[in-house]
Amino acid sequence: MRILIAVAHADDETLGCFSIMQDHPAEVHILHATDSAPRDLKYALRSGFDTRADYQAARRAEMQAVLAKAGIPEERYHCLGLADLEAPVYWPRIRDYVDAFGAGRVYTHAYEGGHPDHDAVAFALSGLPNVWEFPLYHGHGGEFVPHSFLDGAAEAVVELDPDRQSAKRSWLDSFQSQTRVLNKFPTHRELFRPMRAYDFTRPPHPGELYYEQRKLGWTWREWRTATLVT
Repeated sequence: MRILIAVAHADDETLGCFSIMQDHPAEVHILHATDSAPRDLKYALRSGFDTRADYQAARRAEMQAVLAKAGIPEERYHCLGLADLEAPVYWPRIRDYVDAFGAGRVYTHAYEGGHPDHDAVAFALSGLPNVWEFPLYHGHGGEFVPHSFLDGAAEAVVELDPDRQSAKRSWLDSFQSQTRVLNKFPTHRELFRPMRAYDFTRPPHPGELYYEQRKLGWTWREWRTATLVT
């Protein structure tokens, strides 16, 4: 069975699907919708890079390091090359790619309001067959909440023993440009379930979404307007 982990950015796959990658290295393909580098130079500068191109190259090298640790050959890595924070605009390209890929199972983001690109990928894949979802983070209640579905319901819970937690942390350590963020995430478990039939005409939860709190360039209303355009 071909497995496709279809996510927005480099490190999303390791945060949410380390266990899938480790347990099925011969079946896993990885799709990144974006190149993990926003056009706004402040993100590159914040991570210690002078140009977006340098940041882009570093993010690619980080992902190559993880592929090597996972034993997944580069020919099974796919990237649509959208700029980070632009997935909502180009969601039809994401949907078309995944639909044509024909995986036996797809793993992707839950609709949770954490990042506009995450929610765009979730929207793009909604209604396709064999799609399972995992949580990354949300801000419901005003706090950063990692690795928890908004409704708390998971169908499959993978508990990682100390050895696997250490391995996951080693993989995450490859993303040196993202250390400040990745250190916020626990490594003891991963959650999965078949993708919910979301109502994308409504925000994923009441109140301000995490990407609105963090001022990541989108409000939910702007996100919704973008996903209405085909």
